[in-house]
Amino acid sequence: MTIGATLATAATAYPQKTAFAVGNRSFSFSEADDLANRFANALIDEGVEPGSNVAVIGQNSLEYAIAYFGIARAGAASLHLSTRMTVDEILHCLDAGKATFAVCDPSVGDIQVTNRLSLDPGEFATRCDEMSDSDPMKEAALDAPSSASYTGGTTGFPKGGMHSARSRLTWATIALEFFDLGPDEVMALAAPMGHAAGGFIWFQPGVCAAATQVILPHWDVPAFSDAAEQHGVTATFLVPAQIRMLIDHPEFDPGRLASLHKIVYGGAPSPEGLIEEADARLPGCEFIQNYGMTEIGPLVTLYKKDRDKYPAAIGRPTERTECEIFLEPGAPASIGEVGELCFRGNTLMQEYLGDPEQTAAFFRNGDGWGWTGDLAVRNEDDIISLVGRSKDMIISGGLNVYPEEIERVLADLPAVQECAVFGLPDDTFGELPAAVIVATDGTTVEDIESACEGLIARHKRPRRIRLVNEIPKSPAGKVLRTVLREKYADE
Repeated sequence: MTIGATLATAATAYPQKTAFAVGNRSFSFSEADDLANRFANALIDEGVEPGSNVAVIGQNSLEYAIAYFGIARAGAASLHLSTRMTVDEILHCLDAGKATFAVCDPSVGDIQVTNRLSLDPGEFATRCDEMSDSDPMKEAALDAPSSASYTGGTTGFPKGGMHSARSRLTWATIALEFFDLGPDEVMALAAPMGHAAGGFIWFQPGVCAAATQVILPHWDVPAFSDAAEQHGVTATFLVPAQIRMLIDHPEFDPGRLASLHKIVYGGAPSPEGLIEEADARLPGCEFIQNYGMTEIGPLVTLYKKDRDKYPAAIGRPTERTECEIFLEPGAPASIGEVGELCFRGNTLMQEYLGDPEQTAAFFRNGDGWGWTGDLAVRNEDDIISLVGRSKDMIISGGLNVYPEEIERVLADLPAVQECAVFGLPDDTFGELPAAVIVATDGTTVEDIESACEGLIARHKRPRRIRLVNEIPKSPAGKVLRTVLREKYADE
């Protein structure tokens, strides 16, 4: 099977069934399959060639869903960029990914790419209407580059993890098995389609399951409740921050979510007590935790029976990939011994686009193991728990943010002499970026905040800034982020 064939298979089995819905608009599987062919032919007509990379920059929409399958059927790979990225970040990703074409929301400004098509519903429909509904039969081989999603980068820019179709379909198979998805589900797509979790741990498996998917253009609790009530939503994927927003919202009404029986959550550590509270407020809903990464896929799952016994765990690894905890390359940790969590198998990415150094660091031993940067321990029941991170990455609302990304921008500000960025705990988002800055005389926090606007994506901007005389460092000159986290955690 190929990416394009998953939609065609669902269309053959359930031609008139609703595949995707947004509000009162919807496409049946047959209509979606037809449109995917038309969009593929539109791309080919625009000069997109097999083996090329096409960027997709848009909010969740019916058109985004079609574009994903159309790009695959045109023989190209899709690069899923976030609308939250700054212009500089978008340009960097386009350059690193050698993208010659972009499919964009109308809100996306001018970007330096050879050609582009719009995700505006009217323009999208007009362009598709002009094209043949025949499959162009140009889809790439299973092990060719297929799609990339992006995570934070230690160089200061997002890095794109490129996966093959085999990898993405293995992700989908794992999700179908572990989350027990089938054609009777009505799945709410509340996470961004451009994110690994929203697009490839939830959306693609939904198509493979021939489930109906209700697409939310953006996260909003009243809109989610409206969609759940209107369409009878049975399952959704949420990051912990969304669960907190849902149950804390003034309009939260469990009665409107009566059809919802399954919430898969992941993308960030869950604050202590959150799932227990959500479980009590939505007693008819099963909460399934999933651990995964942009680079590796959905590989560890925790169900209630194990969560009750090991509330701080991430769960058991899937049997469809190899999982190991290493003290160092070639030296596995024993039961109860802390090491770095690693995976090997078909689910792993092929590379970070345009970044051989970070690719080599991820596959550091040359034997196929991908090193996650997460420190973990395994118990006698084969349950894995995280105990820390070997990297300084911040996970905010399910999105990875590297301190170096923010420090790169802050360091370029004329008023900043030295800076350090670190994560602070937050009840809603898990963590939020914070910064300490040694600045020139007369500089204020407001000056720094104003300068950050337009230079740093909104979710990466420091939420707490402190002006200091010096930044704590080790004897070797390394910033002591642990000291900073401890010092400012209770402010």
